[in-house]
Amino acid sequence: MDKKRMTYFSIGFGILLLVVVALLARSSRREPAGIVLPDSPVDAEDMGMDQMESRLSVLEISPETVRPAITTLSRPVSYSRTQKVETFWSGGSGQSISQVSVSGSRTRIDTRMADGSIRHMLLSGRQPEQTGTSAWIWYDSETDWTLLRNGPPTADFAGRMLTYETVRDLPAEAIIAADYRMKDNVYCIYVETAPDGSGYGERYWVSVADGLLYAAERTWNGGLVYRFTASPLDAELPEESLFLLPDGSVPGAA
Repeated sequence: MDKKRMTYFSIGFGILLLVVVALLARSSRREPAGIVLPDSPVDAEDMGMDQMESRLSVLEISPETVRPAITTLSRPVSYSRTQKVETFWSGGSGQSISQVSVSGSRTRIDTRMADGSIRHMLLSGRQPEQTGTSAWIWYDSETDWTLLRNGPPTADFAGRMLTYETVRDLPAEAIIAADYRMKDNVYCIYVETAPDGSGYGERYWVSVADGLLYAAERTWNGGLVYRFTASPLDAELPEESLFLLPDGSVPGAA
């Protein structure tokens, strides 16, 4: 091969190498196959129904892709919001409202009880030797607290919330509906399960914007028995004082 051909060959090989590298870089930035997440939530009032249906129809999700779709989302490290839990039974209903503040592995849940008192609960991350989280509980302006070394399994459970992990780990065969839907002007991953052997079915709405469970319902034999709703997220870092015990000490400090 003469010098001129060698030069052309080197130039051609260099261009080919650049194209391959560019394709590999582009491929590495793609979402998992079949998962196309929508943009940040938008105000439904600015979008007509035809536009909304057209926008949602291009988003692909199915019972088989629920897990990778949920895994794609990222929950914020710190936030505050209000959560309401309603329960329904024959002839009556009840509700509890909690202010939830999260900072890293720490969670504070302030819940108004039926008698008007406020229950304060601090939870720390689970330790390897524990079966649940550590939880410190006190009421109103008390300075004494009770420590549960093996408290609720998760902070979600402590807030009476159908757990985020449950949605993520649902087997495909248990899901009868899965798509993207608008709920209260928030884009959500919607998942509905078939009734189990006891007649309980569940519906979940997970916010695409922040990866948090936005709403959930549980039915029994077709009737609503549980409903969870959350307020818009406050992404500001909660005050550090919220994660102190009532005497000002740090939970777990020696």
